[in-house]
Amino acid sequence: MSQESASLSAEFVQQPTPELVDHVFVDSDDREGTSHSAEQFGIGLAGGVLLGGIVGLIVGSLQLGVLYGLLFGVVVGLYLMEVR
Repeated sequence: MSQESASLSAEFVQQPTPELVDHVFVDSDDREGTSHSAEQFGIGLAGGVLLGGIVGLIVGSLQLGVLYGLLFGVVVGLYLMEVR
């Protein structure tokens, strides 16, 4: 048993140490511009929700504000995503 543990420890000592590799940042997008399109959609969505909230305040209905906010947000987001 002592010979076996000695040979295992010798193998462990002789193993090469892994080389250090610099960190590489990899973009997971398959197509160029995908993240930019998502950013534009997010900006449009935020703007549309803001417009819907203003409409909801004018009309005096929270439900209509949320409905118009989502509707305007998606439409404006898709528009900005496709135009730019």
